[in-house]
Amino acid sequence: MNNMKKRIFLLTLVLFLTGCMVKEEAIDITVFHNTLASTYSGRVKQKLPNGNGQAILENNAMVEGEFEEGIFISGEASQVPYSLTNNTQTIKGAYTGNVSNQLPNGEGSFEADAFSYQGSFVDGAIEKGTLSASSFHIDTPFEVLEGNYNGDVLKGLAEGNGTFTYQENNTPIEISGTFTNNMFDGLLTKTIHYSNATKSYPVYYQKGWQLQTAVSMIAYLEGMRNTSYRLSEAQSTFISEHAALFEGEKKELDSSDEVNSSFSYEQFNETDAPNFIRIQNATIKSIQRYQPYEEANTVTSMIVQNADGWYHLVFAYSVDEVHRDDYVDIYALPLCRSTLTAPEQDYPAIDAVGAFVLQH
Repeated sequence: MNNMKKRIFLLTLVLFLTGCMVKEEAIDITVFHNTLASTYSGRVKQKLPNGNGQAILENNAMVEGEFEEGIFISGEASQVPYSLTNNTQTIKGAYTGNVSNQLPNGEGSFEADAFSYQGSFVDGAIEKGTLSASSFHIDTPFEVLEGNYNGDVLKGLAEGNGTFTYQENNTPIEISGTFTNNMFDGLLTKTIHYSNATKSYPVYYQKGWQLQTAVSMIAYLEGMRNTSYRLSEAQSTFISEHAALFEGEKKELDSSDEVNSSFSYEQFNETDAPNFIRIQNATIKSIQRYQPYEEANTVTSMIVQNADGWYHLVFAYSVDEVHRDDYVDIYALPLCRSTLTAPEQDYPAIDAVGAFVLQH
């Protein structure tokens, strides 16, 4: 009899220390520091979930994994209510994914009204992934823009590829491309949705600052055509190193080796190393000046014919002193072959970006 009492006492002590199993019992649990009603199945200790278990919450939400004294510690969560703080905003939604140390940690997703995120979490905060938000802030050197963002984020800030849409004077503006540290950075595309038309053009930013560079203007010209200029990395570097020439400043070339006076249409290859061509004694057949986009330098578009009869479509910047029928010498960087279409015939030609234009 005494042995039986000892066994019962030991069994009771073990159950008290290690807990027992319950199935579909109504128990309040704590998840993400919130106390929630649940239907719990798993190990309990002193009537509290303790050890491995599963809890079904309202609206088909669920957690499964390790509990400690009624608190969900680690495991998997599905559609569990969670308040996410991002860019000083607190957003109420639902979390699905990995949990450790009582918080979202690892891969997961968060869904709320007009806000969704998919990616990694660290200690309950967004780490790296993709975000869609109708209320998001982008930093500029002059102001903070508020609008809709879809794209990559790092620690809650725009980082990588994305699209930001905002309103300016009641006009929707969309900017797509690369972002760094929550700022526009690199060559992006700006699209303005007017009431009766839509206009897109590239804009070049460096850490939030919009720059008017030859490379960005050439990118704008690329966007105007059905076929690409096929601007190579070598050409892009060459233009950047000679930015003053391409932006209209009259100064000597660095080296006479950079000029190819014997340039010909047949020998031209788009993959050749960059080299200025000198279009000598050329007649301006047509000329047009326009501003590619607001605050940009004026672009002068010219069709010229050289002494050998070849035609060149030349885009130059800050050129005001030349007119149709003038004779000019042009230092330019060839970009690609093209065909200029006239009413009765096609002319083989070279598209080029003019460094500067000298009037005879």
